Amino acid sequence: MATKPEGTQATRETEAELARFFARYEPAIMKLGQALRAKLRQRLAGLFEIVYLYERQGSLVLTYSPTERGFEGLCSLALEADGVKLHFGRGAELAKADPGKLLQGRGKTVRHVELRSVADYERPEIEALLVAALQLGNVRPEAGAKGATILKAEEQKQRAARRPTAARTTAARTTAARGAKKAKKARS
Repeated sequence: MATKPEGTQATRETEAELARFFARYEPAIMKLGQALRAKLRQRLAGLFEIVYLYERQGSLVLTYSPTERGFEGLCSLALEADGVKLHFGRGAELAKADPGKLLQGRGKTVRHVELRSVADYERPEIEALLVAALQLGNVRPEAGAKGATILKAEEQKQRAARRPTAARTTAARTTAARGAKKAKKARS
């Protein structure tokens, strides 16, 4: 996990890496994602920005969290090949703060709003959802505070590289166990 304090060489390297992640998308999605990131960083000043790159799904996710743990995030900006979405980790609980019925999804917790432009983000309904998410999480962003950016993309690559071996080992054990059971039945 790479935590990058503001104003350092490490921050410049983090921003360069993030720019490479954004560059994977069509220019319109890339520009929208970058503009929305700037808006969220300003609105959620002081929160950690945790970056996940899900290469298999083709998505870049920026989670804004009061802690260094992404699963505690209030919201996430997700860039995908077909557009940009703003996810709310406790979106199901935010339904009553969504009179415009913008939240989409049917999961137990997470809901999202599709954003096609910066103007979509600037709607009062989105601000109401952000305020409700902050209240629900008991978080108060501090104007001018600078949160750290944490890149978890490399961790994910390493974890994914280990997974196939573990999956093969488990499958081999399962197959061997089934074979042993069949052999035992055949002897009976």
